[in-house]
Amino acid sequence: MTGRSGTHGTAIARGWIRLPGLAEARRYRRSWLRGDLIAGMTVSAYLIPQVLAYAGVAGLPPVTGLWAAAPPLIIYAVLGSSRSLSMGPESSTALMTAAAIGPLADGNPARYAELASLLALLVGLLAIVAGLVRLGFIADLLSRPVLAGYMAGLAAIMIAGQLGRVTGVPVSGRTFLSEVASFTRHITSIQLAPTLVAAGVLAFLIGARARWPTFPGPLAAVVAATVVVWALGLASHGVGVVGPVPSGPPSFHAPALAARDVRDLIGPAFSVLVIAFSDVVLTGRAFAMRGERVDANAEMLALGVSNAVVSLLRGFPVSSSASRTAIGQAAGSRTQLYSVTAAVVMIAVLEFGHAVLSHFPSRRWAGS
Repeated sequence: MTGRSGTHGTAIARGWIRLPGLAEARRYRRSWLRGDLIAGMTVSAYLIPQVLAYAGVAGLPPVTGLWAAAPPLIIYAVLGSSRSLSMGPESSTALMTAAAIGPLADGNPARYAELASLLALLVGLLAIVAGLVRLGFIADLLSRPVLAGYMAGLAAIMIAGQLGRVTGVPVSGRTFLSEVASFTRHITSIQLAPTLVAAGVLAFLIGARARWPTFPGPLAAVVAATVVVWALGLASHGVGVVGPVPSGPPSFHAPALAARDVRDLIGPAFSVLVIAFSDVVLTGRAFAMRGERVDANAEMLALGVSNAVVSLLRGFPVSSSASRTAIGQAAGSRTQLYSVTAAVVMIAVLEFGHAVLSHFPSRRWAGS
């Protein structure tokens, strides 16, 4: 391995073989183990209901979020340069997926899923190429205020998009204002059961976060809501549930590279990459530990490989999660072993917890 003064060609070669996670593993201290294990289990408790919801935001069956969650955690632990960042499904890329795929799928769920995985593949390939030719320097042009403004607008759009799903009110429209206007016009159609369940979950999450910041409130809320929905038979009163969940991971499936679909999605893929990479680098730098340096090229490569692998599991584009990163750090994480721990828990849930997951409250898929 050459020093910092190597040539550009040598720098590219170093980009091919550098594995920051493995280098960190060689310096691992036994005293860090307890914190990493606890943080991993805590993050998995938060991640499970979160990724189920993000799959719904992306317009896909909830279980797709689980399929897209575990691989990035392991891949980032090897390729990523941050000891704290959590890679996987998140809100902005989920919403951008829905916006890009919806007009192209013509209401066909199978085509929708195929296009979502193709979008993830294109994002992954673009990021891998950018990482290998060391375009990470563009991270220096990104500012947190710009991303914060974007995320604020995205939050408003997400809230509008969930109004119908948590109240049973039929909501139409593709913009924030049109969805809010539609909800207002049809508010008399509100359904009591889903509204009460959603309000109860929201109140619990706000209270738990304020009183016990490191408590796995999302998991506790979803488990409690699941028990209530199952015990009271609320699925027959308008409360949607996840439904049958296949055990184990999905089979590998390479998305079809139809020329027309690639042409239609290459622009959205570039947009998703810009947002995802911005989020990854800014989150990594925001949560960097003392003396830690976030390598933008390594982050680009980790992001690319994560998306490419997720595309083979019928997933959708992924990025980083500031909330999961913060929870992991607050719970005591010291290295990316916490992400590996969270991934192991996710795999166990897919293998053994599918019967319980089928009763999780969720939005109804395919247009309701």
